[in-house]
Amino acid sequence: MIKIFKSHIVTSILVYGSAAILLASAIWLAYQYVDPAPPKKVVIAAGNKSGAYYKYAKQYAAFFKKQGIELEILETNGSMDNLQRMSEDDGVDAAFMQGGITTPEQHPDLNSLGSLYYEPLWVFYDHTLTIERIPDLIGMKVAIGPEGSGTNHMIKGLLTENGIFKENTTILDHGYSEALPELINGNIDVMFMISGVKSRAILDMSQPNSKLKLLSFTRAEAYARSHHFLTRLILPQGSINLANNLPTHDVNLLAPTANLVVSDDMHPAIKYLFLIAASKIHGGGDLFSLPGQFPNEKSLLLPLSDEAKAFYKKGPPLLMRYLPYRLAITLERLKILLIPLLTLLYPLFKITPPAYRWQIRRRIFKWYKDLKELDIAAYDTTSSQEAETMLQQLEQLDRQVMETSVPLSYTDHIYSLRIHIRMIQDRLKTVVSENQTNTEG
Repeated sequence: MIKIFKSHIVTSILVYGSAAILLASAIWLAYQYVDPAPPKKVVIAAGNKSGAYYKYAKQYAAFFKKQGIELEILETNGSMDNLQRMSEDDGVDAAFMQGGITTPEQHPDLNSLGSLYYEPLWVFYDHTLTIERIPDLIGMKVAIGPEGSGTNHMIKGLLTENGIFKENTTILDHGYSEALPELINGNIDVMFMISGVKSRAILDMSQPNSKLKLLSFTRAEAYARSHHFLTRLILPQGSINLANNLPTHDVNLLAPTANLVVSDDMHPAIKYLFLIAASKIHGGGDLFSLPGQFPNEKSLLLPLSDEAKAFYKKGPPLLMRYLPYRLAITLERLKILLIPLLTLLYPLFKITPPAYRWQIRRRIFKWYKDLKELDIAAYDTTSSQEAETMLQQLEQLDRQVMETSVPLSYTDHIYSLRIHIRMIQDRLKTVVSENQTNTEG
């Protein structure tokens, strides 16, 4: 009985085990094409700790931390420094950069994830001076921001276009913290800076008692038309301080946009995480933009990545909208495994039970084959000794059949086989009985 039970187990293992091995092999093969998991640490180049880039980088880092990703913030000198670090593959994965500092042809290995917000250009000068246009700065002392910053790079270009060079003007690579005291004390005449409208610097320099004036770009539209990375903005009268009506008139400003730049080989899941973070951090709007206006695919420094194109067209991937980041990424990575599951699982469900039933029927038919041979032999025999031998064989066969475990749907085959065994046994018993009668007679 134990041997027969083991045989039944072997049959089950053979059929269902083969199906399981086939399915596991297909899944293993498909897994070779599954994208690698996203890294657990990403490095972003920001600006100096007093600037907007660094402030925003900390917000991104907090968002990433909630998703189980470490975002390391690298302090730098600004946009040009960030660009150089990414170009030299200095271990930097992403960076904030000011629009207009480079071209796509110069950096084909970098992509933009979009424009994040306007970065207004402010030009403050001593109130005793009369300045209406940039060419009026010839011969003055002008601070254009620290070397390595996007402000420095952009202003050098604008000054050159207006005929201002180091030969006819004193151009200083001073940042805000260094230039402001000198501007207030009269040691320099003009200071260029890029900053948010609500920054401490803008609020301080726009006070009613301030000795500084803010330049309005009378040719702002011309600059914007000739430099597509620039946008003309209007700082409305009273927008800085309504109580003191600052500024006292509308001011034309120029503004590039801050771009979020990444390496083209960054993991797609990390790119989507940056895009989702950007929407939450920069989507609220400010004085120059409406809620939901940023991030966007306009005024780009570099070509948009494929992930960003999809994001601005359809939003985040479906799973990321409703599931925690880690779970969504795991399911997204493993979706390729659905191919073998859908391809093989249904056929296996259809084929495996018939294969199992065929194995059961095969054993029953084998018994019928043995039974037929005994039936033929029993039909011709007249010897009591042969009849006794065949009866023992039939008894053993009947016991094997009776002790064999089969599905309930095959019980009728088992009982039918035992009935046929009994019929041959009765015939053989008749032979034995007749021989005994003849012997006694």
